[in-house]
Amino acid sequence: MALTHSVVTLNSSTATAINTDAVVTTSIEPRNKWQYGTVSIQNTDGTITVYLGASNVSSTSYGVQLVAGASVTLDSLGPEEVVYAIAASGSPKVAVLMVTSA
Repeated sequence: MALTHSVVTLNSSTATAINTDAVVTTSIEPRNKWQYGTVSIQNTDGTITVYLGASNVSSTSYGVQLVAGASVTLDSLGPEEVVYAIAASGSPKVAVLMVTSA
């Protein structure tokens, strides 16, 4: 298993993939690849809401709404199960912690 983390800056116009190889930029083991695992996502902004869902996520069509400071953990995701995030406004950041089976 491998533990990786990153901080991802979002915007309100384009959904951003959260659990992909491209996001694993601050990994202790740079060769890690996203395979199967658990993803924890925390909205670190103090006021802006973040929305999680599929690639077409928006502020009106989403799977999970993360208010400022909230977090969610998604277990047993495979490489084809990509989580996307988009901001309600501005450019908030989300902290991402991934435990993978790579």
